[in-house]
Amino acid sequence: MEFRDRYSEFADRFGTVAKEFCSAVDSASRVDRLTLLTEVYKVLPTLINEAIRLPATELSDDDVTEENGKSLSHPRTRLTDEQWQQLYSLLKEKLGDWDLYWQVFDPTTDKEAVCGSLADDMADIYRDVKEGLVLKEMHLAQPEDVIWNWRLLYCSHWGKHAIDALLTIHFRLQQAPEC
Repeated sequence: MEFRDRYSEFADRFGTVAKEFCSAVDSASRVDRLTLLTEVYKVLPTLINEAIRLPATELSDDDVTEENGKSLSHPRTRLTDEQWQQLYSLLKEKLGDWDLYWQVFDPTTDKEAVCGSLADDMADIYRDVKEGLVLKEMHLAQPEDVIWNWRLLYCSHWGKHAIDALLTIHFRLQQAPEC
């Protein structure tokens, strides 16, 4: 099997889970807080697992820019700041007093707790995985480039949000009467 076919398989598998996560977040205006968090809780471990399984790739020559060496430069694929803010506000309102939590930012070095936000975590994960979905679905990038983008954003940004959200949702759902 050719590498390109394998990249397509990895991109399709991650894309399926990313769509599931985005769908759960997209349902926020139509469901109650407990349903929203339960759906996100169900898909987040799989999303993290699939991100970890993505192979290391290099950007194809089509997507390497002269200015910075590496970039996927398709501005219409990323949520605008205004779109992100709308999503964040919706999630913050939906989560209410379950939004904020305490954590140690880097458990290997930090000793003091900082405040985190589930709404921020979920909106950031959504923005980062949705970008790759749009690139993939609109055929704006090769599968290996989409994988490169998802891996970069997972390692540098949304992975921490996903882990923090998963832990926080776990404790929030424990407090729910249905648990």
